[in-house]
Amino acid sequence: MPKNPLKLKRWLIHGVVLSIPLVVTLVVLVVVLEFILGMLSPVVAAVEYLWTDELPTALVEVTTLLSLVAFFLVVGLVADLTPGGYVTRVVDRTMATIPVVSTVYTAMRRATDILVSDDAHQFQDVKLIEFPHQDAYMLSFLIEETPPVISEGLDADEMLTLMMPLGPNPTTNGFIVHMPTEHVHDVDLTVEEAVQSIATLGVAEEGMDDESASTEDAARAR
Repeated sequence: MPKNPLKLKRWLIHGVVLSIPLVVTLVVLVVVLEFILGMLSPVVAAVEYLWTDELPTALVEVTTLLSLVAFFLVVGLVADLTPGGYVTRVVDRTMATIPVVSTVYTAMRRATDILVSDDAHQFQDVKLIEFPHQDAYMLSFLIEETPPVISEGLDADEMLTLMMPLGPNPTTNGFIVHMPTEHVHDVDLTVEEAVQSIATLGVAEEGMDDESASTEDAARAR
């Protein structure tokens, strides 16, 4: 055991940082799995009732779950092979015409799109903006140039549209801001590094300089 209390503190912090996300992930997976099995319980009960031979409940649950996964794969395959996303558009239009159901479907569709998409790739670059007061800066993601209808309304020559992210989920939580280019500053960070920094509430910033230096040394060596 090391006598230096700083090492013990560092080990403890590293252990917490590594263990908590793993435990939370496992708990979420267990909860989701139990929820899915609960939703499938009527199907499992129907199969057990109709099947003449007694089958283990666990086997029926696994078979039903695999059948559900196969169903999702078939639906995804058909949607992917249809030119121009025809199936997706037809389903969306059909659900949008049903009162009440359309609201629930639209909300769930947006939620699933967020879950399965890699939102980091929608950002072009990382910028620094002054917030929440003078001489305080915050990382932001460049989305695109501000539409003329907004910049012309503010009599601004050039403006940028940015997402001002909030931790610990910077790709989906934040504010959309439109700022003049003179108030937007460049920063030598990749989108992935910025996302990691915000998601870890600044903990990951320690290794950024070392990673950047290693990358530059490797580039010079080549």
